[in-house]
Amino acid sequence: MRKNKKILGVLLSVCMLWSQVLLVSATPADVTEQVVNVERQYFENGDYMETVVFESPISVYSSSKSGSKSSTYYNSDNEALWYVEVVGHFTYTGSSAKCTGASVSADSYSSYWGVSNRSSSYSGNTATGKATGKHYFGNAVVETINKTVNLSCSANGTLS
Repeated sequence: MRKNKKILGVLLSVCMLWSQVLLVSATPADVTEQVVNVERQYFENGDYMETVVFESPISVYSSSKSGSKSSTYYNSDNEALWYVEVVGHFTYTGSSAKCTGASVSADSYSSYWGVSNRSSSYSGNTATGKATGKHYFGNAVVETINKTVNLSCSANGTLS
């Protein structure tokens, strides 16, 4: 009986020590998204659209991953005006990839811009998000931008 209690005590100590090791090894970098790619498209008026691909960390043993692609419209003073973002969920095998789900979010950072017509879809290895940004002057729409954001996954799990 005494020997069983001793073994149980040792096992509990090992479990508690192992759980502390796991907590310490899970750094914030392990649980945050990582930037995969950044691109900018400039317009004649000095405004630009910045598109960023983010990837969620996964286990090296997993054959699925999630990520997002966000396009943000900035004015020439580098102020963010509005954005559209698609989140995609994928599986991949090394020879093919498949999108298993998609969602979209889009909103305005400025009282002079409105966002409408949000939609998401997925097909094959691609997640798609769409939204319309409208620039207002008073009650009049002076500019309309329809933006489509496509997030794709390659057969080896690379997002673009």
